[in-house]
Amino acid sequence: MAKLVGILNVTLNSFSDGGKYAVPQDAVNRLYTLFEEGADIVDIGAASTTYGAELVTHQDEWKILEPILKCLDKKPISVDTYNYQTAEKAISYGAEIINDVSFGLNDNMLKLVAESKVKYILMYSLVVPADKNVRVNNINEIEYGFEKKVEACLKYGIALDQLIIDPGIGFGTNPRQSFEVLKNLERFRKFGTEILIGHSRKSFLELVSDYPPHERDLETLTASLYLRTQADYLRIHNVNWHRRAFKVAEALNF
Repeated sequence: MAKLVGILNVTLNSFSDGGKYAVPQDAVNRLYTLFEEGADIVDIGAASTTYGAELVTHQDEWKILEPILKCLDKKPISVDTYNYQTAEKAISYGAEIINDVSFGLNDNMLKLVAESKVKYILMYSLVVPADKNVRVNNINEIEYGFEKKVEACLKYGIALDQLIIDPGIGFGTNPRQSFEVLKNLERFRKFGTEILIGHSRKSFLELVSDYPPHERDLETLTASLYLRTQADYLRIHNVNWHRRAFKVAEALNF
């Protein structure tokens, strides 16, 4: 069954919970709540990648992250960043996973991951932040992109068991393509890596729901019940609902 990766956005402009955890102590409290609710890992992000967001410098990103990471006590943490300088500092504070939404764009990031031996989430994206006007033609392009990028990671010395690939729902796929990706995850197993899906509250759900992002936890959970046996990690906002629902599903052998 997939591990649950709780989302902790500490930005002011996240698409569904921006500003809620911008104060360091609020962020730390939320982090421990996510673990209490059943998160296996918490993914902390200090740079929004939603539509229209601006790129964040590693200096500004670290000003937000450092007070939070200082308070952690050997918890399994992932840091969501496209800045290798931020990743390097986060690893020194104990981050076990680097979640790179830039699709390995910076060679320095790949070198860092190879040297540090941390796990590395390689998320497919065409442009960061996300842009609704930049789309793939079909999921074959995503498959081909991973073929080339996984090969590049291995050449840099990153071990296959360090890699976690993420098809990047909403980062180049329209809503119908996003559903197609989720229904065809077996196509990505050929790379020999683990798979993470970040579908929580995302805009592709507008195809089946009229609710705003912060009210899409039910739609997210429904997708997760299907995905929990297809993926290795599910990156989600509402850990409490997921853990409770998964317990029932397991009891029913569903």
